[in-house]
Order: sequence, then C-alpha cells, then structure tokens
Amino acid sequence: MIFLYNILFLLGNIIMLPFFVVKALTLEKRRATLLKRLFPGFRMPRFRGRPIWIHTLSVGEVLSAVTLIDAIKERYPDRALVCSVSTHSGYQVATESLSKSVDLVFFFPYDFLWVVRHLNRRINPWLFLLVETDLWPNFLHEVKKKGVPAILVNGRISPRSYTRYKRLSFFTKRIISNFACCCMQTETDAKRIRSLGAAKEKVEVTGNIKFDQPLIAAPDGETNRLRASMRIGADARVFLAGSTHEGEEAVLLWCFEALRESFANLVLVIAPRDPHRASSVQRMFKKVGLLAPLRTELNKMDAGVIPEAIIVDTIGELRRLYAIADVVYVGKSLVNLGGQNPLEPAAFKKPVLFGPSMFNFALIAEMLVREGGAIQVDNRDSLLEQVKVLLRDTERSRLIGERAYKVFSTNQGAVARVLRVIERFSAPRGPEACQDP
Repeated sequence: MIFLYNILFLLGNIIMLPFFVVKALTLEKRRATLLKRLFPGFRMPRFRGRPIWIHTLSVGEVLSAVTLIDAIKERYPDRALVCSVSTHSGYQVATESLSKSVDLVFFFPYDFLWVVRHLNRRINPWLFLLVETDLWPNFLHEVKKKGVPAILVNGRISPRSYTRYKRLSFFTKRIISNFACCCMQTETDAKRIRSLGAAKEKVEVTGNIKFDQPLIAAPDGETNRLRASMRIGADARVFLAGSTHEGEEAVLLWCFEALRESFANLVLVIAPRDPHRASSVQRMFKKVGLLAPLRTELNKMDAGVIPEAIIVDTIGELRRLYAIADVVYVGKSLVNLGGQNPLEPAAFKKPVLFGPSMFNFALIAEMLVREGGAIQVDNRDSLLEQVKVLLRDTERSRLIGERAYKVFSTNQGAVARVLRVIERFSAPRGPEACQDP
C-alpha cells in the first residue's frame, strides 16, 4: 500500500506543481512555510534523550493541547518535548503559548518519504502524539517501523470525513493500523474508527481535551483595561463574532446595521478565522460608511475617536477577547463548514450563538443547546432576533452564560484520561498497552 501511495503522491504533486508555485508566490503564509516543511530538521538542536513529539495541525489544535502538554511536562520533567505544526498561524501561536512547556516548535514535514525519514532520524522520538486527525501515510508508517508508539489524541471523525474515509477504506485501514492507540472524543467517534479498521483493543473513549483548556482569569480591572485598549466605552455593549469565515461577515454587517437602530451604544467586534482576511472585511464595512479600524490600528488613531466596529487582525488573542463580550456568535457555522469551538466563550460565562453547521463540534454544540447554554440559529433573521433578545434581557443572557460555563466545567477530565494512556506506553511494548492492566 505504501508503495502505491508514494507513486500516487509523487504524480499528484508533479501535476499540481504549477498550482503550488503560484500559491507560494502569491500567499505570504505559503512562502513562510514551504521551505521549512520541505527541509525540516535543518539546524535542529540535539535533545536530551528521546523526546515526546506532539503534532498540532493549526491554531485550534495548539490551544486545545496546551493543558495536555503542560500535564505531560509535569509528568515527565526530564523528557524533552517537541511540538510540530502545519500552518504559519499555528506556529505563531505555538511559539507564544508553549514557550515554557516545549523545547522546540517546528513545522511538520510534507509527506515525502525522504523528508519524513530524515526528520524521524533527527528527532528519534520516544512517543508520537497526534492531536485530532491529520493523517499522513508515510509519516505514520515510518514512525511505526521505528518502533515508536503513535497515539491519536482527541480523535474525531466527522460525518463528512467518515464518508470520505469509507470510500478510501483500502488506504484508511492501513493508515489507522499504524496507531498504537486511538483516544477518541466520543463513543460515536470510537465506533467510526473501528469500522474503518482500527482494532477494538486499540480504541478508547477519553473525552474531549477542549473541555480542559486553561481558564484565563478575567477580573474586572483587566477586562476594563482591555476594553479601554480597544476604545470601547464603559457603557457600550459588545457583540463579538469569533472565527468568522467568508460569507458570514456580510451577514454580521447586515445584523449590526439593524441592531444599531435599537442599540446606539453597540460595538461589533469581528475576528476572522484567517487574520489575513481582516483588511478585506474592513473594506466591506468602510463601504457602508462605518468606522471600523483593524485591531492593530487602534493605538494609531487620534485620541477621542471611538470605533463603531473593530476587525481583529491579531493572532491568538481571540480567546481573551471573549471576556469583553455581552453576546458571542461563533463563526464557521452559518456557512456549511462545521463551526468553531464554542467552549472558549463558554469558559467566560458568555451567552453563545452559532449557526446550523456545527458538525466539527457536534457533541459540544448539542450539550450546550440541551443544557440551555447556547442558542442555535438557522439564518441571518434568527441571528438578528436572538441577539436583540439577549441584549435587551441581561438576566437571560447571564443565565445562559452560567449554563454554558457549567457544561464547560463539569465535562473536564479528558487530559487525565489521555495521560493514563500515555503512561501505559512509558515502556513501549505492543498493542496490548492500550488496555488497562
């Protein structure tokens, strides 16, 4: 299988080469990662002993893994930890949020056999942990061939991915067989990965480590300072839309203009999932005459100038910005892309709204709605109506926020369960290590 994969992978890359070249020349984030993923390990330091290698795809996976990585660091203080990422934004957040926990942050290699082999020899990992699902056949095959236990952490298989993997079952089963253990978020995820070929004894349900994200303290003084740094007055109301995608900002602009008729002191804060889109979002707001500076432009504005909307173009700041919100909309959910993590605003006791497309966080969304900690809207009209209700009824907003926080706080413990799995591989032995003694 791996031979056939390499032939297809090489042919596919040759065919797509012109596209990759154009992307590398036109997109800054591609230029920033291309050579570092083609030639990883260059000038990489030598580690004390064999390190634990954690791979986190991008920003969301990095942030969800912080508590787990801190727990591993505490459990194995003498073991080096290294963290790989696949995206430029993920790298920026990892270098900032994991600087005290890991010995090195670097870019995950492209899945060319010679690149993967070189990096595996260079790092010589003791364990490999993959956070969520970023499956690369060559890499996982080489890790297993070297006798390194690979553990899938916070495993999740969405309905869309499950259908795709089923179509490629010949490849999928062999890729999954490289894992020594699969720690899945839910029983549904566990059933799906077993039906895709994972051995029953290699699969455990450990829960979702996103519930174990570190709490960011938000005392009134700090929240007030954050509001002041964004030129948001003490009496202003804040409608914050986090991790938005193309197609959603136009809806939010429409809602905001309608809301301002009833709430003159309302400020809209929009944080696009890709900060590189912030300037195009800003142009959309400027076209209708709104004063909508970028987050990084605020300190350059004349004193006394009060923004009507703020477009967040920074990386890694969104989580703490939820502290200033009165109502939160979680993006990627009014477009059919599966949503973003609603637990981040829930951790700040904020009333949460999201659209109908939440398949990437289906269980969390279902739990929040069922327990009264979130409201799922169907379209722009229902979004507008629900925001109006929450801004008018502050007591209802407070209760929804409290319920959201309760869902967040009472479902923690996944990190401890994953750590117990890791401990069973302290002396790597075989598939049976996945089972409780």
